[in-house]
Amino acid sequence: MQVVVAGQGYVGLPLAVRAAEAGHRVVGYDVDTHRVQQLTAGQSYVEDVASSRLRAVLDSGASSATADTEALAGFDVALITVPTPLRDGVPDLAYVESCARTLGEHLRPGATMVLEPTTYPGATEELLLRILEKASGFKGGVDFLAGFSPERIARIAPGSKRWSFEGTPKLVSGIDAKSLDAVKGFHDGIFQTTVPVSEPKVAELLNLIG
Repeated sequence: MQVVVAGQGYVGLPLAVRAAEAGHRVVGYDVDTHRVQQLTAGQSYVEDVASSRLRAVLDSGASSATADTEALAGFDVALITVPTPLRDGVPDLAYVESCARTLGEHLRPGATMVLEPTTYPGATEELLLRILEKASGFKGGVDFLAGFSPERIARIAPGSKRWSFEGTPKLVSGIDAKSLDAVKGFHDGIFQTTVPVSEPKVAELLNLIG
């Protein structure tokens, strides 16, 4: 599958590299051109990813890094892993909104969208879907699939020695049964254990209290 990982920080970069190692064609997208230059040069700035691993997937052609939105076209799965910094104790979703608009312009029927950063319960269906539908003209659950899979569960911190990236249990959810199957199916190929829940609101809440 062609996969876009939007946001190449401490969550997005390990996910992009692991997806490439699992056999996907991965585009790591980031608006930070300096970060993209580092990645293109095979220089990892994330503890969970050794530069040797990064260079291996780059050299094989399985992965690339870009700030060019045109490179996002044609994806089968897109994962939003941008930061949601706290503002007055509430996640700021400005980066999510901007990223969703960009990806929505390249969304095609049958594709799967996954939100990963910390949000509020309801954000996937109330915010993400609204933006994607407006940008693409498509209907979530009809023309494309979507779900929420929080970036961290049972994970102490980036670089944790107790939990490896792929060994960390991964919570998955979808806006409907077909979306859940797609979100779970993708993550099953990346993580050793996936934990499905009934709907995105449940996963979003568990992420906040977990």
